Amino acid sequence: MAYASVIKILLAGLLIACLSGCAGHAQQAQTVTAPAGQPAPTVVAHRDYHDPLIRVNRAVFAFNDVVYRYATIPIAEGYQWLLPQPVRTSIGNAFHNIKMPIRSINYLAQGKAKAAGIDAIRFAINTTVGLAGLFDPAAKWFSLERSDNSFEQTVSRYGGGYGFYLVLPFLGPSDLRNGSAVIADYLLNPIPYITSQPDTSLIMTTDQLQSFGPQASRYEKLRAESDDPYLFFRNLYLQGVQRDAAYDHTNCEANAESEPC
Repeated sequence: MAYASVIKILLAGLLIACLSGCAGHAQQAQTVTAPAGQPAPTVVAHRDYHDPLIRVNRAVFAFNDVVYRYATIPIAEGYQWLLPQPVRTSIGNAFHNIKMPIRSINYLAQGKAKAAGIDAIRFAINTTVGLAGLFDPAAKWFSLERSDNSFEQTVSRYGGGYGFYLVLPFLGPSDLRNGSAVIADYLLNPIPYITSQPDTSLIMTTDQLQSFGPQASRYEKLRAESDDPYLFFRNLYLQGVQRDAAYDHTNCEANAESEPC
């Protein structure tokens, strides 16, 4: 696979993954008015953050904003319109299934052998009975629920912080830990190894559209209701980091007897 092709895939993946994370997190405090009939998203002003590149980040955010509104979002919304929900659900199942190595290897790296074993069993069932992962009989018939895991959680497991906040061209809100994790998880993704260009880029882009499609219109709505979109989305992203850390800690304590934290 050509080096340029790998870079393009990483850019596409990070762009939509980061946007999806931005548009999806909301907690409490400073209220932002929502469109009629929808609950208002709320964001707190963050004091616990490290944004030493704020001037550069603001410039990159402004550039990304144009790209998102006039390119990424229309494509994602077109994808949503073109494929009905049952088809998108099956496609999402297949992508989740084939990316089993990402989850299982990271589970093993975190010392969670039981979770890795369950994920491997799910893969075997869904790949066969579930028709290459299009369906999820492992959850429906055997109560083996799907889970998600990544190298970012592995780094966090061993005490790695997010570093400092930055906005990357085309990629959107991120941090040092998240950026390195996306690259590591890409190397564990089977898709680039079992496909060739241009099919690889098409498949990987479809995978990201699955994640970002449902959130596409939310970006514009939140942006329109924000007095300072840069600060709003920065705080929203950092809240996501804190929320995930709190969830991981609570989940770790709840399962401490069966799995190491």
